[in-house]
Formats: sequence, structure tokens, C-alpha cells
Amino acid sequence: MNNKARIFARAMAVAGVLLALIAVRVVTASSAELDEARERVDADDIDGAIVHYRRAARWYAPGNPHCVTALRGLADIARAAEEENDDERALAAWRAVRGGILATRSFFTPHGERLDAANERIAGLMARQEAPPIDAGKTTEELEAEHLALLVAPRRPRVSFTLLLLGGFLMWVVGAFAFASRAFDEKDRLVRPAAARWGLTTVVGFAFFVVGLLFA
Repeated sequence: MNNKARIFARAMAVAGVLLALIAVRVVTASSAELDEARERVDADDIDGAIVHYRRAARWYAPGNPHCVTALRGLADIARAAEEENDDERALAAWRAVRGGILATRSFFTPHGERLDAANERIAGLMARQEAPPIDAGKTTEELEAEHLALLVAPRRPRVSFTLLLLGGFLMWVVGAFAFASRAFDEKDRLVRPAAARWGLTTVVGFAFFVVGLLFA
């Protein structure tokens, strides 16, 4: 294996470890928020439970079961509130479902069926509220359709900037690892050509990552 291949393999290993650490952090944080939500439910603090269920849902990773459990808990709260004619709490819970799902979207939106159900219930509940003067004369069905049309067309992440973010992250990791292993000789003296090359790679990668994060 030549030097470039070795550097690339090491960088991939580092990236893999970082992703594993991130996944562990996501799952443990989601679990902690879910436990807190259940404690709030047991204490009859439903509004507090909504907050923590939403946070648990936002800690998304593929295969993380706590996200699904949190979304199910929010839906249960929303349906119970609707049965009690508590539209305000029902709206808060359905909006938490919607917000929790949309916060985790990337190239795709997970839990699509749950998102559709939340959008429909939000639209229906909003249509029952007192309409502003501009909507005077519209039927409940017309208002519900208008609300739903706005809800089902949220702003999607821009693929180009998402790819820039991912590419920038990879450049950042590879550049930083290569700088640490190639920019100094056996006597810890700076090797200027290698330092300039890999230092620039690191800086450019970080810049791409930040720009992608801001505009994706």
C-alpha cells in the first residue's frame, strides 16, 4: 500500500470512528429525553412531556427506535387532547411531531406517513379556529385545504449545499489527519510543502463544511 492509500485508509478509519461516536451520542441523548418525557407524563406535566418527546424525536439516526417511540408518544397526546376538545394542546403536540420529523430530513424525509398525518391534523385544527378578516366567508373545508397546502410544501434542503457540506467534512478530516502525519519529519521539524498542501486542504474543507451547513 502506497503512502497516499495509507493516508486515505487512516482518514476513513478516523471518519468511521467519529461517525460511530456521533451515533452513540444521538441514541443516548434520544433515550435520555424519552425517559424525561415519560417522567413528565407520570407527573401529569403533559406540556413538559411534549417538549422532551420533541427533543427525543429530533435526535434521529437510522435505526434509532427512540425516535419512533417519541413520535408515537406525541401522537397519543395529540389524540387524547382532541378527544377532550383541547385544540391548543393538540396543535402543540401535532406541531411537535411535524417539527421533530422535519428537523431530521436530509436527502429524504423519514417517517413520511407520520408527517402526512400530522399535517392533516394541524390543518384541520387550524381551520376550526377563528379565521382572520381576510378569510371571512371561507368554509372550514376551504381553510383546511389552504392550511394543508402550506404545510405539505416545506422548504427542502438544497442538495448542492448538502453535498458541499459532506465533501467539506471529508476534506477537513483527511486534511487534518494528513497534516498531523505528513507535515513533520522524524525530528518534528515542519515540512513546508506538505504542511502547506495539507493545511490548505484542512482550511478549505472546513470552509466548505461551514458554507454547506449555513445554506443547505
